Amino acid sequence: MSQSLQSPQRAGVYHLSADPRELAASAAACGLAVYRIDIGHAHDKKDFLAHLARAMGFPASFGGNWDAMADSLKDLSWTDPKVAGWVVLLEKSKHFCAGHHHEFKEAMDIMAEAAEFWRGQGRPLWTLIGGPEGWSSGWPEKPAE
Repeated sequence: MSQSLQSPQRAGVYHLSADPRELAASAAACGLAVYRIDIGHAHDKKDFLAHLARAMGFPASFGGNWDAMADSLKDLSWTDPKVAGWVVLLEKSKHFCAGHHHEFKEAMDIMAEAAEFWRGQGRPLWTLIGGPEGWSSGWPEKPAE
């Protein structure tokens, strides 16, 4: 699993049906920063952005809107400069994805744009959407090795 996680060309936004703990361990072992974010209690865009900002350690100047999210994800200068890339695990996503589909889609579009930006820098940014077993977010499955 770790070999595919190191590939910027493969990184992007995907559904994760595997155990997030196993994936987090593999990602950390290959030098990626891992952010496990429980969005099960995010009730709106503001909650989602607050969860993301807190977990990823966005700067205090974070504006709490989509543009600020996009800017922050294309900066990441406050993270450890030695990491090879980033993995954002959005856990317990079913409620927010289903109940706030438009906002969730907007957020995932921003994550995909950020992954494309970092691909050009030779570093992977993965966003993996997790939920209960048997549930699908509607995004493609994470590519296999």
